[in-house]
Amino acid sequence: MYGKIIFQKFDLQGIDKVLKYIGFILVLMLSGIVGCAATEPGNIPLDGLNTNSFDIGEITDGEITDDLRHSTCTLRLADNKKEDSYNYIEGAICPADGEECTYSAIMKLNGNITILKQISSGENDSVYKNKDFSIFIKQIPVAEQNDDEGSDIKATIVVKTKSDEKTLNMTGYCGV
Repeated sequence: MYGKIIFQKFDLQGIDKVLKYIGFILVLMLSGIVGCAATEPGNIPLDGLNTNSFDIGEITDGEITDDLRHSTCTLRLADNKKEDSYNYIEGAICPADGEECTYSAIMKLNGNITILKQISSGENDSVYKNKDFSIFIKQIPVAEQNDDEGSDIKATIVVKTKSDEKTLNMTGYCGV
């Protein structure tokens, strides 16, 4: 009697419906995973990247740092005509609690202040990174300068994510 309940005739006619439901559920699960991965900051296409201008006060207001000890480079895009407004600042950021200063690049990307730590540096080029972006900057002096402290420069900045890159041309001043 128990054997008849447990081992009834196995019917294969309904199996195609079951497989369709399993396939449908798998498609729903995978589309949710792909949708989440596509919206991670590192996967956002850079053609929609906005490089907003900002002033040093936005950085030194105590929320990000109280001390931008040495802003050695201040650069702007050609269309940024606002005085004391920059698209890129490079310098030593010193935390208020006295920790060691970190040489960093600062940009305002898509409305958010983005700080990238310096990874490497050469005579006229540097690399900066954080969890979402990498920045590669190449600097070229505009003209021979007699100023020992710095010079006007042209810079090519390549902003990269995991899946895309965007090149920006800026001008400004770099010095000690």
